[in-house]
Amino acid sequence: MTPPGPAGPAGSAGVNPAYSVTVRVPHRATMIIEAVVAAAPGPVTCYADEPDPGGGRRITLDADSGSTLTWLVRALRERLGADLLQTEDPVFTVASTGKLAQCLRASVTTGHDLALLDADADRRVISHLAMHPTHTDRFTGRPRRVALLTDGSAVLDFEPLAAEAALPAVESQAVHLHRATGFDVIPMPIAARTAAELAAAIGMIAPGFAATVLVHTHVRRIDAARAALRSAAPHLLLDTVNDGLAVAAAAAVLNHLRARDIAPGRARVAVVDPARGGDLAGLLIGVGLHEITLYDPVDYGIQPLHLLAPELDLIVDLIGLAAPPKGVPVLRIRPETPPPLARATSGPRPLHALPGLLRAVVTTRRPVTPAARLAAVHALVGQTPPGSVLPPLDHPRLAPAVAAAATHALTAQE
Repeated sequence: MTPPGPAGPAGSAGVNPAYSVTVRVPHRATMIIEAVVAAAPGPVTCYADEPDPGGGRRITLDADSGSTLTWLVRALRERLGADLLQTEDPVFTVASTGKLAQCLRASVTTGHDLALLDADADRRVISHLAMHPTHTDRFTGRPRRVALLTDGSAVLDFEPLAAEAALPAVESQAVHLHRATGFDVIPMPIAARTAAELAAAIGMIAPGFAATVLVHTHVRRIDAARAALRSAAPHLLLDTVNDGLAVAAAAAVLNHLRARDIAPGRARVAVVDPARGGDLAGLLIGVGLHEITLYDPVDYGIQPLHLLAPELDLIVDLIGLAAPPKGVPVLRIRPETPPPLARATSGPRPLHALPGLLRAVVTTRRPVTPAARLAAVHALVGQTPPGSVLPPLDHPRLAPAVAAAATHALTAQE
């Protein structure tokens, strides 16, 4: 246990801040909390604020799992009794904020400012745009606005959800994408029952956004929606599988091979359940791999993969094998369960590539292409520190490097 004091790094001592409880107790009760933490069935880290004027202390306890947290809350209630002044779950407290909010860009300080927002002012701008439709991005906020859509079909490890139940995950993604790009990212769950309905919704909202990003949506729905939109008016559409996870996974494969001095053209790689990886197989071919086994465990079972393993340099596991073959490195990638942000260099995440690709397509006003994704792969490899699989997500050059490489690829034919 860490003694009560200033908050330390998230995830220390094997704990996970996603399993936390915050309590407010009298200062005299801190000894009881220390005793409860010491008896906990799993690791627990304790952080405490300085005592408030009334002598109370706000203490946050991070556990390693849901079962430890459940035990911890029960024990605190039993041991502290009336001294337990307040209890809150930080996960639900943060979720209740909505995680991000709009801000005013136009001044509304004076009556003159407000007059620039009334119907007469709007009529002048609209009249201009009616005559000059290509000026929309000059005189509206559309170039800064990104729609973050989900139909709830692939949210974490859940079965398909009602769209509104996916909001916490989409709001978190919106925060991360806003931080990485500076765009106004609007979370939008869509109650679409089919890929055709999803495509129709994308088409209907497209006039108000610079781009749309599909997140927490099953890759089959993504592919079908893209196909349905090909005959519609052009719109910048990205997704977290093809433009995020697949790009990062391809870079991780290259880094793994280079660390072992295996040329891509000589590498033997198996991709398990390739349908989950979007364009991953195409990207691996694009970066120079010649021998790729696309292995479907549903059709073939697990035993043939074990027999094949001695001939492989790497297994890319997209399904989460319970018993992967021994003696061959395994790169674990599950689209529904990305690794924690704090350990983002240990496995691909959509945020490795998606922010840079999004910047590139919005800046150039061109749809993402296989060439842009390949350029993003090589940019990620170039930003990866020696000995790592991928660069950390907080690498200051990560998104700019991916954006620059993808922009060059998108404009190379000019």
